[in-house]
Amino acid sequence: MPTWMEKIKDTFSAKADLKSLFIELQPDNRVSTVMVVSYVPTDKDSFRVFMDLTARIAMDRKTIPDNLLLHFEGIPVGDIPFTSELPAKDSEKALRFIVSHGGITENNSVPLRKAAYLRAGQRELTAENIRALDHSPGYKRFIAYEDAMEKIAAGKQARQFYTIAETEQGVRVFNDGLSGTMKFRDYLQSTADNFYSGSLQDVESLNIYRIETVSRRMLELSDQNQTSMPKAGMEILANYKPSVTFDMHPTGDNLDRFVTANALELSARNWNIMTLQDIADRGYAHLPADESFAYKRDFLPVEKGIREITRQKELRRDYPFQQKMDDLQTASRSLAGMLLNRDGVRKDYHRISPSVAVSKDGQAQTTVKPQDKPGLPRDNEEKKVKTKTASAQKQAKPKL
Repeated sequence: MPTWMEKIKDTFSAKADLKSLFIELQPDNRVSTVMVVSYVPTDKDSFRVFMDLTARIAMDRKTIPDNLLLHFEGIPVGDIPFTSELPAKDSEKALRFIVSHGGITENNSVPLRKAAYLRAGQRELTAENIRALDHSPGYKRFIAYEDAMEKIAAGKQARQFYTIAETEQGVRVFNDGLSGTMKFRDYLQSTADNFYSGSLQDVESLNIYRIETVSRRMLELSDQNQTSMPKAGMEILANYKPSVTFDMHPTGDNLDRFVTANALELSARNWNIMTLQDIADRGYAHLPADESFAYKRDFLPVEKGIREITRQKELRRDYPFQQKMDDLQTASRSLAGMLLNRDGVRKDYHRISPSVAVSKDGQAQTTVKPQDKPGLPRDNEEKKVKTKTASAQKQAKPKL
């Protein structure tokens, strides 16, 4: 049995005071931070607290150092060479302690970069999640970025990848660092949330590029999250094809494709607008409508009308059910169009905005106001932009 195991065994039998020791070790074997806590055999959270703390501190820096986080449990208090933040002069003593207590193994060490990456993605610092990063394309891109930044800090050139989003409103550049990855995801989510907003009125497509370059200017643009790129930068894009292109015309199918492809959240407002658009295209097919539908009260007369003509159909063999139903569906489509216009939903053409009323017997009454005039048809009303699937190397969204 190794000497260090014999020491631990003797300590347990003597019921000595035991501690857990956590160490942050730098690549040059210097120790930068330590934490000492009371040892509890069933305690699994103390080391996670240490990982979270050191990751949070590292994330405040420009780059994440390639440090290791070590943990040693059940150590006699007399064997620990330090009890607080480690002075530089004690580094050799700390290294002797590490060697004498089993050294560095997969079971007692976690890369700081893994802890920081998981924390940035708001994922738990569990052993399962830590191991899964070995197969994560997003984590590999993050490591490549950090390695490149170390070379740049040393005054060397380093090639690295950038994600570029291009719309009719301009260009945004994102790097593969933690901040760049989060900014890119926030940009995609904001674009999805504002999909029907007038702020995207002139946006017809969104192209996403993945390019590799040594350009320092590109690095500066990614740090500043610029919405404009100098002419030289635009010439770089001319040599690349988009990894993926999204049609940004304000239709439910386009929004669904954009949200699904980028694993984004669909806002309640957008879900309601998509439902209205569906009604405007196909009529009111929901009986009853989902209770979460924000416009349910507006369609209560339609629902009541449908119930009434259904009842009349059962009572009267000669009742013109289909005609009445067609009238109600026409009324529901017109009402949906009016609500879309009223709430300022982005569109490519002007819809007719009729006033809709449904009588007690299920009659649909539709009137068009004099000022509600349809817009002139456009030659290319619905410009189609194909959605291309990105390769494994060129993902539309860096995944955390």
